[in-house]
Amino acid sequence: MSKRKQSQAASRLEGLWDDLRAGDPGAVHAARKLTRRAQAELRVADAGKKTERAWRDLRRAAAPLRDHDVAGGHIRDALVELGVPEGTLAYFDRTWAERRAALLDATVWPDRPPAFDLRRGWKGRARRLIGKDGDRLLRDGEAALASEDSEEWHAWRKRLKRYRYTLDLIGGVPPIVTVTLEALGRLQDAEVVLGILHGDPDLLRYERARLIAREEVARQAARERVRALFPTLAEHLEDPLGTPPTGEGEPEEDHVGA
Repeated sequence: MSKRKQSQAASRLEGLWDDLRAGDPGAVHAARKLTRRAQAELRVADAGKKTERAWRDLRRAAAPLRDHDVAGGHIRDALVELGVPEGTLAYFDRTWAERRAALLDATVWPDRPPAFDLRRGWKGRARRLIGKDGDRLLRDGEAALASEDSEEWHAWRKRLKRYRYTLDLIGGVPPIVTVTLEALGRLQDAEVVLGILHGDPDLLRYERARLIAREEVARQAARERVRALFPTLAEHLEDPLGTPPTGEGEPEEDHVGA
C-alpha cells in the first residue's frame, strides 16, 4: 500500500506566490498548472472541503489573466500571419496590455491554499478513479462528438484534463491523451477568440473579418482532428491502465478555459 505523500502542487506553489500576486505571466501560467495538479491530488487525499475550496478559488482567480494571455498570443500570431502593418501590431500590443492591467487590478487573490497530504493507499485510489473516469469519458466523448454544442465539448475537455493529471500521479500519460487534449485546447482557444472578436466590434475593426474567418477554420479543423483521434483514444479509455505510458513530463501546451 502506498504511503502518505506531500502534495507536490502545494510545495511548488510556495516558491512562486509573490510573483503570482504581482501578476507575472510566467507565475500565472505555472500556478494554473499547479491548481490542475492539485485538483487531481485532492481526489486521493483527505484534505477536506475547505482545502478543496481554497485551491478552486485560486484557480478561478488566476484564470482570467491566463486566458487573456493565451488569447492575446493567438490573436497576435494571427495578425503576424495576416501581414498587418507594424502600427496595427503596436496598437494591439498597447490595447492588450491595458486590458491586462485592468484585469490584474480587478483580481482579488485568495489566501495561499494550505498544504495537504495524499492519503495512505492513494495509488490504489487513483487507479480506481482512472477506471471509472475512462468509462465516463468514453460515453461523454461519444456524445460530444455527435454534437455541435461548444459547452459540451468544453465540459468533456475539462474532465479529460483532470483525468490526464490523475494518470500522471501514478506514472506517465499515453500520447493519445496528450494529443487529444492539444486538439481540444485549440478548439477552445478558437471559441474564446471568436467570442472576444464578436463581443468587441471596435477591437481591430479593420482586421476583424479576416481574424474571425481564420478562427472559424481553426475551430472546424480542431473538431475534425479530435474526431480522427477518438477511435484510438477510445481504445485507451476502454483499458486505461493497460496503455503503455510515456515519461511524466509536462502536459500539452496551455490553452484558455482551464
